[in-house]
Amino acid sequence: MVGVNATPNPVSASVPAPAPAPDRLCTGLSWFEERPALTAVDGGDLRLKALAPGTRLALTWSGRRRCIGWTAPGTGRTPCAGDADIDAGSTLAQCPACQNRDHGLAIARDRITDDGRSYQLYLAWFAPGMLKVGITAVQRGVARLLEQGAIGYTLIATGPLPAIRRAELTLSASGLAKERYRSRAKVEAWWGLPDAEGLRSALTEARSRALRILADHVVEAFPDGPIIDNTAFFGLTDGAPATYHEVEALDDTGTLVGEVRTVIGKHVLVAVDDGAPLLLDTRLLAGRHTVAAGDGARVGGMRTAERRRPLVYDTPTLF
Repeated sequence: MVGVNATPNPVSASVPAPAPAPDRLCTGLSWFEERPALTAVDGGDLRLKALAPGTRLALTWSGRRRCIGWTAPGTGRTPCAGDADIDAGSTLAQCPACQNRDHGLAIARDRITDDGRSYQLYLAWFAPGMLKVGITAVQRGVARLLEQGAIGYTLIATGPLPAIRRAELTLSASGLAKERYRSRAKVEAWWGLPDAEGLRSALTEARSRALRILADHVVEAFPDGPIIDNTAFFGLTDGAPATYHEVEALDDTGTLVGEVRTVIGKHVLVAVDDGAPLLLDTRLLAGRHTVAAGDGARVGGMRTAERRRPLVYDTPTLF
């Protein structure tokens, strides 16, 4: 030890110790009124960091990764009772107990219970051949669709949870649409999005087929609801950048500094000082202690993989 006095200094002894750094736990990215923001809990307060295109993003994370708890309608986020640790590479920052207590149980296949709320049945389009069926509470608006990064979507029916969930299962079983797509498949599809008419035609035809399949279901159908195209909204008019670095994992400590180019679902594309932009699945940040990065901070503490637009050969033969 160096520079430690054996005799206490009476002046310095009267100075209060510095306050500890805030225990600010990042809970991921959410959409509020069609605007994305990183969220964190600081004591009992919810903190938001807007992520509009052009926003400067500068944060540092450190410490063990913790379960972010669970949510319930109208109650906000409840901390994890066990204060569980979460695997550093997981995109789901919840322990099994909190996963079960979250909204998942209410919509489980084998426990379709009516929670008193109205639900919407939707078709979400991610790319040609990638159609998803899902449900979301009416009170959430279209937040669920934006969180999934739906390039296009249309709402096709509304009703109580049991009826809407049965309709979802019927459409999934028919083969018209799946209930889930892997995040990697969605991201890879950004390079090959068709023009607006292709999206619109695909959703119009799918909606007509879906409503025919659901003709005997007791739901309120929307045969002429709007078809929404989010291609420009997500900054994908020209597709994803030809080259970018995708963050595959975060180290225990690291820093991200750059300018937000766009936010697509839970992914944020960040322009950095050196090299190609970074694509981060913000679910990797959830459960980590975060603070604002200081001046002069540089990007580090993450493992990335380079992604390049696949070559497309238009001609059937060379000769």
